[in-house]
Amino acid sequence: MDRIDSGLASTKDDDTHSKSIAYKRREWLSALLETGDEKVIAAYQKYEQINPAPIEHPGFNRWTEIWAGSTSPLTVEKLSSLSNAQIAEYLTNFKETEVFRKSDPTERGLAHTLEKCVEADPQKFTDNLLPFQDVSSFYQSSLLHGFLTAWREKKEFNWKALLEFICQILSSVRFWSVQYKTGFNYRNWCLSAAADLIREGTKDDKHAFDIQLLPLAEEILLILAKKTESSMFALTDSSIDALSSDRGKVFSAMVNQALRSARNSEAEDIDCRWPYAIRSDFTKRLDRSVETSLEFSYTLGFYLPNLLYLDEQWGVGNIDRIFPQQDEDHWQAAFSGYLLSSRYPHTNLYVWLKANGHYQKALNTNFADKEAQGRLVSHLCVGWIKDWETFDDDTSLIYQLINSYNPNLLSAVVHFFLTESETLSQSIDSEKIKAYEKVKSKVRPAWRALFKVLSRNSHEVAYQRILSSLSAWLGLVDKIDTEILESVKTSIKYINKVPGYGMTLSRVIEALLRHVLITPQQVGKIYLAIPKSEMWYLQGMKRDNIEKTVHILYEKGHNGIADEICNRFGESGVDFLRSVYEEYRH
Repeated sequence: MDRIDSGLASTKDDDTHSKSIAYKRREWLSALLETGDEKVIAAYQKYEQINPAPIEHPGFNRWTEIWAGSTSPLTVEKLSSLSNAQIAEYLTNFKETEVFRKSDPTERGLAHTLEKCVEADPQKFTDNLLPFQDVSSFYQSSLLHGFLTAWREKKEFNWKALLEFICQILSSVRFWSVQYKTGFNYRNWCLSAAADLIREGTKDDKHAFDIQLLPLAEEILLILAKKTESSMFALTDSSIDALSSDRGKVFSAMVNQALRSARNSEAEDIDCRWPYAIRSDFTKRLDRSVETSLEFSYTLGFYLPNLLYLDEQWGVGNIDRIFPQQDEDHWQAAFSGYLLSSRYPHTNLYVWLKANGHYQKALNTNFADKEAQGRLVSHLCVGWIKDWETFDDDTSLIYQLINSYNPNLLSAVVHFFLTESETLSQSIDSEKIKAYEKVKSKVRPAWRALFKVLSRNSHEVAYQRILSSLSAWLGLVDKIDTEILESVKTSIKYINKVPGYGMTLSRVIEALLRHVLITPQQVGKIYLAIPKSEMWYLQGMKRDNIEKTVHILYEKGHNGIADEICNRFGESGVDFLRSVYEEYRH
């Protein structure tokens, strides 16, 4: 006790040093407080007068505390109780001090509270937005995000006041003159939120702002298109990033604004439905020396069917400017957007794009976004199903697709027919039932063509993996003939070449149960071709299906092949078929 209490430096000499020593001695003495010793208590109180800071984590020389999030100086309830003028004044005057612990209030915490206040009662804020003209862009962006969330939650407010507020922000010299550090450009946050608001306010006629406000929205969008910076400087492996970028949001909002205007227009000229100013702006930007952003190219492709609705003559007439084949990055951005806009191609667009060589170019393009490549395959397969393509012509896109020897494309063909068939087969809609039958009618010729290409290269793992997946097509045919039997027997050998191959094997076993009543001998031969290494997996995943299939083989009098299947499982150390085997020994 005496050693702890000795030699404290004078607070007059070094106040910070003295407080540090006092804190440390209080920390030591705190361990003795429970003794009730008067000298301990007196010393503790003396040092507490010098430094009353709460003792945290006693006994640790170092302590690091990490937390996520931020703390607001006011609760949502408290901030909401203030008038709009008082809220704006508080935002302006609040200054964040050094943040040492999660209880320390921050500007980010206050901004989050502001956003929650707007979200809870947006009408209160649109009643008087004038005070918020002078708050920082940081808080203005939170204000706009609050309105965005409120609108998505179907809450009503005064859109005219909000759009006028945005216009006033955009006309402010201060708004454009502030310089921001990299990564903290709050001006861009405001621009992005403004574009999101207009897009959300126009995309659904059942929940949209009044059409009388469309010219005001258009005025804002044209400013945003001029001022918002591009953030996509190269093609990415997820082209959808283009639409979610600041500039992508602006162009998306422009299309949505034009579509809402067109849907509610009483103009007699239905050949050109979109507002002149938006159409003129888009036309100007078709010159990639004027509009260099990849976001614009992606938007053009993604919304191309909508642009055709707005003005088919403009879309068709500019098809090669929308997809500039001489500019690889912009062409790929635009075509990726087009492919990802829909799994199924628009009939007229398919014809025009094919005629102009764009689908042909796509077949030879290594898309940065691999999902675009899958969608390309979907488009070409749909083209074949709808008889726009034929295997009889070596210039046909479907012929070139199958004979591309590109493992990624061929794998996508297998996946397309599986998913398309499974989706359509679950429908009770008469049109989808017809579509399902149409898809099934293409399975055999596609299987034959794929197997021919794949089997030629079956020494390569990449092709073995596709052959393995091709086994699952067994569920898409009505009967196992000799050709299908030989294909499945070859494919099933490579069943374990694909990561997650269990789904393929499960599909095969389910299909065999459906086929066993019609072609029992063929079903048995396929069972005998399944690698023994997979018997343990089948015991755990498809035991019931296998038992039912073997029972049917015995009942149909195919005892020899049924015995072979039971023995094959037994030789692999899997004996769940023993009871079935013994049941038919008599």
